[in-house]
Amino acid sequence: MTRGARYVAWLVRRRAIVLAVAAAIAAVAGYRTVRTYAALRSDLEELLPVTAPSVQALDVLRHRLPGIRHLGVVVDTGGKHNVAAANRFLDDLAKRIRHYPPELVGAVRTDVDTERRFIETYLLQLMAPADVRKLEHAVEKRRDWEVTRKMGINLLTDEEEPEPKLPIDELRRKYEQRYGKPSGFPGGRLVSSDGKTAVLLVQASSQATSYEADQQLLDHVKRDISDLGFPGAYEKGMRVGFAGDVATRVEEFKGLFTDLSASGVLVLLLVVGVIVWFFRSWRALPLLGLPLLAGTLAAFGIVALPPLGIRHLNSNTAFLGSIVVGNGINSGIILLARFTEERRRGVGLDEAISRAVSGTWKPTLAAALAASAAYGSLVFTAFRGFNQFGWIGGFGMLSCWVATFVLAPPLLSRFGAPLGAARGPRGSARPGPLRRSALWLLARPRSVLAGTLLLAVLSLLGLHRRAGDWIQYDLSKLRRREAPGQGERYWGRRMDATLRRYLTPTVVMADTPRQARLIEERVRKLAGEGRAGGLVGTVRSAGDVLRPDRAESIAAARKLKKVLTPHMLSELSDKDRKLVERALSPPALVPLQAPQVPDVLLAGLREYGGRVDRSLLVYPKLSSGTWDTRRMEAFTHDLRRAATVDGRAVPVAGALLLSSDIATAMKHDGPKATALSLVAVLLICLFSFRSLGLSLAAVASVFVGVALMLGGLAWGGAKLNFSNFVALPITFGIGADYSINMLKRYQAEGRLDLRAALGATGGAVALCSATTIIGFGSLLVAQNRALFSFGVFAVSGELACLATAIIALPAALVLFGQASVPRAGAE
Repeated sequence: MTRGARYVAWLVRRRAIVLAVAAAIAAVAGYRTVRTYAALRSDLEELLPVTAPSVQALDVLRHRLPGIRHLGVVVDTGGKHNVAAANRFLDDLAKRIRHYPPELVGAVRTDVDTERRFIETYLLQLMAPADVRKLEHAVEKRRDWEVTRKMGINLLTDEEEPEPKLPIDELRRKYEQRYGKPSGFPGGRLVSSDGKTAVLLVQASSQATSYEADQQLLDHVKRDISDLGFPGAYEKGMRVGFAGDVATRVEEFKGLFTDLSASGVLVLLLVVGVIVWFFRSWRALPLLGLPLLAGTLAAFGIVALPPLGIRHLNSNTAFLGSIVVGNGINSGIILLARFTEERRRGVGLDEAISRAVSGTWKPTLAAALAASAAYGSLVFTAFRGFNQFGWIGGFGMLSCWVATFVLAPPLLSRFGAPLGAARGPRGSARPGPLRRSALWLLARPRSVLAGTLLLAVLSLLGLHRRAGDWIQYDLSKLRRREAPGQGERYWGRRMDATLRRYLTPTVVMADTPRQARLIEERVRKLAGEGRAGGLVGTVRSAGDVLRPDRAESIAAARKLKKVLTPHMLSELSDKDRKLVERALSPPALVPLQAPQVPDVLLAGLREYGGRVDRSLLVYPKLSSGTWDTRRMEAFTHDLRRAATVDGRAVPVAGALLLSSDIATAMKHDGPKATALSLVAVLLICLFSFRSLGLSLAAVASVFVGVALMLGGLAWGGAKLNFSNFVALPITFGIGADYSINMLKRYQAEGRLDLRAALGATGGAVALCSATTIIGFGSLLVAQNRALFSFGVFAVSGELACLATAIIALPAALVLFGQASVPRAGAE
């Protein structure tokens, strides 16, 4: 009895124990897998290593500053005639939101009254002393002119001196540019100038990345909108949407969960369909499905253990369950196909199991190792979007192989007897359409290879044509698809246009006020020079409202109050006169302190301990450049350089820096993972065959498949991004999987002909490819365009590598005299 036969006999004798132990392990691992999926996270920071500067800066931000995240409730009024109704609705909603728990809501705004009142009261303290003195001198000159004119005295000349002008308009333009223009909002409300958009802003309480808190806040708001009877109770023809950080996170997470659910159902239905179609029996489902389920659950359970501790998934790894299922089933398919082949030959049940295991364990192990190595190459990257993918995928390929060769023999002995039972003498059957097509092509090896060569040349031309244009720099093309007039991107654009600025800044967190002032000077210089990618819009610090030189401004303001005559006040408009009187009132001439400043003006600056003088806010320009990774990289580089003081990098936190770090990590780690995957696959091919010729044949098949994949994508205009880059190293492993299985069967048949390889293994390999394509193809239903692009790359690689493995590779063997092939349809 061979070693393989003894192994199978041992498993069959202890069938009940083996299956019971496997069920217990699967139950524990299944619980852990459910918990892992329940902890799904869609935040960009989850893709980066915890040591990334932008991630570390976010940790500092959360411990130092209250939330500066917002939920925008945006109303499409339908026109100016509905503005009053929209404002009434937002006022009613704001009253309800103000009663929400303080751990959810920090502040609610529907207008700019708070800012306007503060600025009008402390206007002179907010101005530079030189400007207050300039105004005081102008008023003094105007007073002297009035006195001279009234008394008819002109000691210098007989000509009448022209009336001195006060620089009010000049100073108003200067400080409106710095502090904004509250008068730009109709009636002080957050309403667009055309009256078509009205906004209510809800400031979240914390910086925490909890999806649950954001979902709770949004659910509360939606419920209150419904209870208020909007829009019918106010005015028909209005619509409401949501924007800002809170809405973005909820939308991206729910979208990811929806995509995940849809892909899971799709993978299940299609994999079941192709397996039943190929094996012509429902019995194939438990025979393949139970080991696959055990192996997949085991993979998620293993990586959750120390030291890996992967207990949540990110947007890159969320679909790994479907991918592991689609790829991990390959070993089982090859084994079951060999079993049915033996049964059709009239071989007994136990002997068929033994032959199937003996004949497939080596090639499937080599193929599983190649796929595992391809995934595993990603573990050597720091980018968590790749790293976790590598650990889970790498363990998944091996655990599915182990589960298959441990559980399949007992399951086959119990349920597999009818599967593949012989039909007629020695199980003869007409060759299937797949095999007939393959044999027809192999009868024309020159034509097949000529066509392959032509496609390879076209692919290389496509690659040359796209050289230097492979990276997707516009991150807006990687967000979720949205129906016209819906989604956060649509409502976010309307909100930003209404407010005329972004709400969420980049935050620079210095250790001391001196550092903060130094960095502020540098950043303002960057903005003036158009550097930092041209993205620096406005820069805000506590010094904008608590000027260090405000005592000098107050002194000049007191002189101004003395020289300002009642007559000059009477000549002002009612609006300007009230403004001057408020700016010169006794409270306005007392030096401001931080507690007096409204929270809205110090949001992002006031720390938990009350300090306001150590941080700096940098708001990007309102332009599409914030989606361009090249401009983001320049912004990140210049800002971090400006924030380096005395050789120490001051933490700088913000979404632009996160996106920039992701692009940088991808460009650094992607090529490294691809090179490691290629080297690993080459070594596995060499050790699998112990034949230089067959090893080179397997490698050539992989190279040609990858070239065809990239060439096709190049001509199609596809681009690499932080999600689909992972498809490159994986494709090397998958391509090797198919060529190794084909060549191992060809090697086992003595290299005489390709009937067995094409008739049995070729069909099984095609089924393996079909299930893997289904796993990756499930991403094609995703609304997230980054994941969709990953699906396109992976499916393209599958199809290209399958074609080279079962068509071009056998044709090359025939053409170069290494094998013969019968006429199509011959037995």
